[in-house]
Amino acid sequence: MANQPNKRKRKASPKAGVKRQQPAEAPSTTPEVETVASKSSSFDNLKNNLTGKRKAIFEILDDVKKVNPDQWKDAHQVEQMAKSFANKLGLPVPEQRIKQFVKAYSDATKNGPNASVDDLVKKYGKNVDDKTLKEIKKFVPKSKG
Repeated sequence: MANQPNKRKRKASPKAGVKRQQPAEAPSTTPEVETVASKSSSFDNLKNNLTGKRKAIFEILDDVKKVNPDQWKDAHQVEQMAKSFANKLGLPVPEQRIKQFVKAYSDATKNGPNASVDDLVKKYGKNVDDKTLKEIKKFVPKSKG
């Protein structure tokens, strides 16, 4: 029974593999989180914005199926669809960004399927990072020229 008083005086030993957080570490981790967030790509931001928007995405896909080919040639129609899709997704898109998109869309489609993604990104996508550009290129067919 002499061992019992000693047990009460012991400090709890940390569990194996579990790190204890100390208050001194908290301020140093905050800038690291901000750095990671600022380094995320446009594509990652889009994915985060679309999280939980499954129903709206399928509604948009249904709307796209209903659009006839002549409507895709009209820049005004494309602009209206872009606004509608942004609203359905609940994404606040400034009017300037919509106009920029329509100009890029018009440039991309005026020469048929031979538009250069790199040229369009240089002209309209000043904030597009390399990772996002790579993702965009996955969805653009390669020209035969």
